[in-house]
Amino acid sequence: MSDVLADRFTVEVDDHAYEFKIPSIRYDIEVGYRAADIRRRAVPESGGALGAVDFQTVQFSRACAYLELYLIGASTLWPYGLEDDDLSKINMANPPAVNFEKFPLYAADMVMNVGVAFEQKYADFRRPRNRRQGSAGTEAMAGSENSGTP
Repeated sequence: MSDVLADRFTVEVDDHAYEFKIPSIRYDIEVGYRAADIRRRAVPESGGALGAVDFQTVQFSRACAYLELYLIGASTLWPYGLEDDDLSKINMANPPAVNFEKFPLYAADMVMNVGVAFEQKYADFRRPRNRRQGSAGTEAMAGSENSGTP
């Protein structure tokens, strides 16, 4: 079950930790617009429209949006367009802005993996019950007497 007072969460992917701020109620709008902006920046003539793109493009642009909008820290520097040996060059207390255009080519699969981990963890906050245990409705009904109504 999620901690309703938390303001951030961490996901681990391939031995690296990525810390995200928990999105607000505007999540769907923020991600939708940022993903469209990312597609527009990648292919300006598209205007960011979804018309002719495939599922992979949609998912990749959404994963980039999660990183640009909500990443507040990471144990690796590729999200900041830097190599891990550049750690001494930046202040992680105030890291540089995340810009998908600076992601290294080798991080393409990592973007998708971090995006999936983000979605899975965020689902815990979006559904304030323990989603791995299913609905509590059956348990609640099992604990009460039959009222006789159909």
